[in-house]
Amino acid sequence: MQKQSQQIQPEVDLLQEQRQRLRRVTERIIGLPSLPTVVTQLLSVVGDPASSARDVSQLISTDQALTAKILKVANSAFYGFPRKIATVQFAIVVLGFETVKNLGLSVAILKRFHQGNDHPLFDRQQFWEHAIGCGVAGRMLARKRNRKLEGEAFVAGVLHDIGKLILIEYFPDEFGECLDRAKSDLLSIAEAEEQVIGVTHAEIGGWLAEKWKLPESLVNAIAHHHAPYELEEPDEILLITHMANALTRHNRIGSGGDRLGASLSPRVAAVFKNGRDINDDVLLSELSEGYQEEIETARVFTDLEAELFDTPGEGQTQEDDEGGAPVGA
Repeated sequence: MQKQSQQIQPEVDLLQEQRQRLRRVTERIIGLPSLPTVVTQLLSVVGDPASSARDVSQLISTDQALTAKILKVANSAFYGFPRKIATVQFAIVVLGFETVKNLGLSVAILKRFHQGNDHPLFDRQQFWEHAIGCGVAGRMLARKRNRKLEGEAFVAGVLHDIGKLILIEYFPDEFGECLDRAKSDLLSIAEAEEQVIGVTHAEIGGWLAEKWKLPESLVNAIAHHHAPYELEEPDEILLITHMANALTRHNRIGSGGDRLGASLSPRVAAVFKNGRDINDDVLLSELSEGYQEEIETARVFTDLEAELFDTPGEGQTQEDDEGGAPVGA
């Protein structure tokens, strides 16, 4: 019993050290961006079983810029609905509560982080292409495994690397060194972050997702997308996000921050191989069937990123556009 206790203690110490490092880093971050008020309210309203389509549509309609972007995406090839969707309430009826919630969250994130610090090795457009590509891959994988998870898998993919945007904004020198080291030493960006900063973009992103009070499944997908089995029982969204990230790297969509290709957990690969004796490259090639076509339907999201919500919509306050009170306050 004493021997077992001695074995457990180093693991506990390591976990405590990681938490202390994360706390030291996050304490340096003042005024973290928050989600727009309408989106935080949207997450709450959709989570209330008593809410109606009318309640959700009235809430979204208070932000005309958000309304316009949601309707633009709802009418795109990404959803492929044959009739024009002219109102948010009709979008909810056709697409469902969860889809509209996830759509609103995705659009809000694109808006919140459309600009910031630059580095010669950090291409923001390539970052978003990778993020949206991962969301598309997640949606495609969820369709094959559990259609109910399509919307959440898309959002998890879009947000999985959100911690990189925090690092480039609040730790530009350190993150720049991470990018340099990843390139020169052929490291993964996460390995370089561990060496230079002491925490990874995944940990930072998970912390931000917690501050935003996102669902636990999204928090875990962001925090553990590189190593799902850090958790004893990773859920389906986390497994899909890990595979989606590998699939996106395999197809070289955008940039993940380093020169390495797909990195796939053997245990996650085994789940998707479903007992078949095939190597990872074959698996990734099989799962890539139809992926490029899916990417084309998602061009509406890259178009939105390019538009950058140039001006606040009517009925949208400056506070909402700036993000309201800072999360880190």
